Amino acid sequence: MAKIKVADYLIERLNSLGIEEIFGLPGDYNFDIVEAIEKNKNVNWIGSTNELNAGYAADGYARTKGYGAIVTTYGVGELSAMNAIAGAMAENVPIVKIVGIPSTKYIENKIRLHHNLDRVDYRAFEKVYSNVVEATAFLNKENAKTEIDRLLNIMVKTKKPVYIAIPMDVCSIEIEDDFKLEEIYSDEDNLKTVVDLIIEEIKKSKNPIVLADVLTRRFNAVDEINKFIEKTSIPSCSLLRGMDVVQNDKKNYLGVYVGKLDNEICYENLNSSDCVIASGTVISDLNTMGFSLEFDLEEAINIQPYYTEIKGKRFENVLIKDVFKRLTEKIDYKSNLELKRTLKYSKSELNEEKPLSAEYIYPRLNEFLKENDIFLTEVGLVPFGAIPMELPKNVSIENQILWGSIGWATPCAQGCAMADRKRRTILMTGDGAHQLTFQEISTMMRNDLKPIIFVINNSGYTVERILCDDVNYKYNDIACWNYEMLPRAFKGDCYSASVSTNKEFDEVLKIVEKEQQKRMCYIELKTDYLDIPSLSLGIAKYPERFKK
Repeated sequence: MAKIKVADYLIERLNSLGIEEIFGLPGDYNFDIVEAIEKNKNVNWIGSTNELNAGYAADGYARTKGYGAIVTTYGVGELSAMNAIAGAMAENVPIVKIVGIPSTKYIENKIRLHHNLDRVDYRAFEKVYSNVVEATAFLNKENAKTEIDRLLNIMVKTKKPVYIAIPMDVCSIEIEDDFKLEEIYSDEDNLKTVVDLIIEEIKKSKNPIVLADVLTRRFNAVDEINKFIEKTSIPSCSLLRGMDVVQNDKKNYLGVYVGKLDNEICYENLNSSDCVIASGTVISDLNTMGFSLEFDLEEAINIQPYYTEIKGKRFENVLIKDVFKRLTEKIDYKSNLELKRTLKYSKSELNEEKPLSAEYIYPRLNEFLKENDIFLTEVGLVPFGAIPMELPKNVSIENQILWGSIGWATPCAQGCAMADRKRRTILMTGDGAHQLTFQEISTMMRNDLKPIIFVINNSGYTVERILCDDVNYKYNDIACWNYEMLPRAFKGDCYSASVSTNKEFDEVLKIVEKEQQKRMCYIELKTDYLDIPSLSLGIAKYPERFKK
């Protein structure tokens, strides 16, 4: 059997999973890994401005392409990337975190080399990472191949990040060049039982409803759930993290669940249903608008990636994709309801000289979206502005509702744009978040990416202003930047503009339609410091919900 070096083997295996770009920063402990990337004709090295941004970019790449990878050096590099990897763990984003570490002889003899702690422990950072990834591996001459294979299979199955540490001398060891990705199948007996029981529950119910969420997308069941909804016309809605799962043109689609804040038709139909079909749901505070779901999930049909619960009884080893595929094939049911979505934007009304505000920005941006766009909504208020949008076909909305690390979206947009250059990548971020990671604009320009970036300049952390006791507390202020000029500090082609009225925004969007085909577009949106999407008014009282 053919032999191959460990570093080359790992990069080949990543490429076999569809990874064509790997993000990171070089360092003297990872040169062998980076050189393996450079030598591989099918994989490109993407140098980022810092390790945190590289991790966020790998996150966006994985969301769009399927899987992502990041390479850093030992200690200083890997710890800088840790927040991004923790976010991927929380959000079910499959990334391979690769770190180059000193050679085995230094590890075994506990030699104090640079990037080390004073108390030498070469596995200290692996121990730290073990809390924020699904699995870790510390390679040596004996386990290199089996551990690489093990971790890649874990990542593929769980759709969560994994961590691989490779000593410099292990990179050049030759191993057998064969890899088998473990196929994952449903247990046929359990699958049949689950499908039969679900059909039985639907047929005896008076008002079934589908509740879709993010894990439906992460585990590749979007087509299947939409075919099921189309065949049955069962009313459907989604949680915030999964707001792009159900195609918005489906009959009886009720929009995003926002508790009692709005969308009464969704609230009433979901919480009064005698047959909730929950798909890939993640129950967390913001995703459920303060745990405001009034039905008992244990009494619902709870379809998760690898198991389904029906009336409290759990059936293991049934894939979410297979459940909906088989349901669509077998079910003979058609809802006769004619429900209409109520939470949606009306056509934007152009008041030429009116100061720009969320009231105009989000409806107008909704009209700007096109089929197949990738739309990133930065942590904070932006996801709430996106909730009423009626999404064109196959629009992906990326958010980070559970982890909620501000600054995530800018480098994540780079990863999304890198993963699929044929789709438009559109980023909406706030000035506070953008200041954390704006350097990645230079990486986008360097790699001739053409995202459309909107930066809301409202002079600080507005989401914090509405949550704290006094909107004028100084700790929510940030430095004043001239955002329109920012891209011009970097080498590359970019159209930039600053707008502060409805008319200016409308005119710039028309220019962006043409310019985006040639270069990046970067638009500053100047608004009042307390301007927020209307749904955000509800979260001003949000902490009250946790006092019970």
